[in-house]
Amino acid sequence: MSSYFDEEAMTEGSNTQARQSPNQSAIASDAEVILKWDNLVYEVKTKVDKQQTVRRILHGISGEVRAGEAIALIGSSGAGKTTLLNALSGRIVGGELSGNILFRGAKRNPGSFKRLTAYVQQDDLMHPLLTVQETLSYASKLRLPNNQYTPADKAERVNTVIRQLRLEAARNTRIGDAATRGVSGGERKRVSIGTELLTDPKLLFLDEPTSGLDSNSSEMVVELVKKISVEQNTATIMTIHQPNARIFSIFDKVILLSQGRLVYFGPTSSSIDYFASIGYQCPMHENPADYFVDLMTLDYRSDEALAKSKEQVNTLVERFAEYSGSGTNSEKQSINGNGFAIYEEPDMPRNNWFHEYSTLARRDWINALRNIPFMAGQGTQAVFMALLIGFMFFYLKHDALSINNRLGVLFIICVNATFPVVMPMLTLYYKERDIMVRERSSATYRVTSFYVSKLTTFIPIALIANTVFFIGVYFISHLTFSAGKFFIGLATFYSLITVSVSFLLMVGSAVKSIEFGFVVAPIVLTIQILFGGLFANPHTITPVLRWIRWVNPVQYAFSSFSQNEFRGMEFICAAGEQCYNTGAQVIDAYSVGRFTVWQNILLLLMLAFVDIIVGYSLLRWTAKPRSIWL
Repeated sequence: MSSYFDEEAMTEGSNTQARQSPNQSAIASDAEVILKWDNLVYEVKTKVDKQQTVRRILHGISGEVRAGEAIALIGSSGAGKTTLLNALSGRIVGGELSGNILFRGAKRNPGSFKRLTAYVQQDDLMHPLLTVQETLSYASKLRLPNNQYTPADKAERVNTVIRQLRLEAARNTRIGDAATRGVSGGERKRVSIGTELLTDPKLLFLDEPTSGLDSNSSEMVVELVKKISVEQNTATIMTIHQPNARIFSIFDKVILLSQGRLVYFGPTSSSIDYFASIGYQCPMHENPADYFVDLMTLDYRSDEALAKSKEQVNTLVERFAEYSGSGTNSEKQSINGNGFAIYEEPDMPRNNWFHEYSTLARRDWINALRNIPFMAGQGTQAVFMALLIGFMFFYLKHDALSINNRLGVLFIICVNATFPVVMPMLTLYYKERDIMVRERSSATYRVTSFYVSKLTTFIPIALIANTVFFIGVYFISHLTFSAGKFFIGLATFYSLITVSVSFLLMVGSAVKSIEFGFVVAPIVLTIQILFGGLFANPHTITPVLRWIRWVNPVQYAFSSFSQNEFRGMEFICAAGEQCYNTGAQVIDAYSVGRFTVWQNILLLLMLAFVDIIVGYSLLRWTAKPRSIWL
């Protein structure tokens, strides 16, 4: 063999040899075949010049991965690397996938396959305010079954993963994000990998784990993954974009793809000899991965260059097809999925619902309390608005002018239970929902436990912060000083806040895009305020739009507040002044007495319940995996 790697080792010395040691331990030929795939073809429908055509993304890809092996999936942009990885991991969505995939000699069962395998996404979606230790601890509590692992076992498993991934120094450092200082990019990627390794998976998929990392961090990540694969007998498949020579040498095997077609699949150490045997000798001091990618990449600089590169790729594909079909490549063995039993793990327990909920709720509260900008904003807004609105309507009297002022302050209380509650929390919910989708892809917990944990976190936070606002406005503006009316008003306010939180969860569950969600929510809230009962009398609204009042929580809250405040009041009317003599006249004039106070509160709670049910149903629908399984 014209060994590039030998030359590299000679020039770099013993350190390089040590770094390459993971690859020196060849995987036994009788090691268990964890995943085997045969003749995978993936096609999607596209439109070209208004005509629908079928585009083939994968062209009959076959191969296998054994326990302890680490396989690199390499190709230029658009080669089909991520598509193949998603097909093998059961995450491909849309289009038509054909062929056969066997997991440990049997057809895959989606439920057990997700629990026995792990997938590390390119984007590290984690809670930025949790430390490395907390992130892994919560993952262990959610993913490891309680009937097989005690709390001490889970803690030890977390410590083992931290040691394996060399995260001891960052154990108590927060993950961080663009707004919060945290761990480095390499450490963040290792934490992401660690959350998947906690379950001791049989098969590990990684999508561009070195993306955005420097060469040293990239090399460390790949070395650690390879080492863990050998130690835990885990099969690993990783997409990687043009690794350097040292990283390339760590992998046991490599899959080279070009335009969805197989150019080479075999031992990394034999790749240079193979390409030399078909007339493509890698220069001595050139990175093999770069050389192979250059061979497989189409050249669009000119028509002539494009035609030449296409011909070269076709030649590479044809030569490997001949090579693999001649029997010299043991990886190419045809399989037939028909007649195979579906793989079922003998014991695949899940934690009970209450354990999932309590764990998620604790995590949610920690995240909320550590989110200083959010919590400070909630408190500051409540105090500031209480003082502003309270002194704006300071010490309301019982004259003609006070009637409009009382209606105004009551309506502003309603408004403050909508926009200031919905918009800040909607941002948080979108971030949490994206993390949930990632965690749910590994069957970590139920949708119901996630949804209820958000309700029981958001509602108390909104109630606590806005109680300060309500008390301040109520007493500074001098609404009716009566214990009964105060607590009835507070009950109405709490009911409207509950509706607002339920509404934001419904919008966040129904609308996938945060940008679009921030368009939908304000529009609906504005409509609720316009039809709330202050700006237009419900009886004067055109019948085409009058139905909105029946689904408008602001209208029910304003009606409840108005009846609670004005019932039993009398006003002093000056001579010649247009005025209502009693509160009952105000209630009749503004048509806010259709339902009693308690009926309005009950209707608010019913609307909240409907929003909760609809939001949960929509979340289940939008978060439901729609992957294609073979």
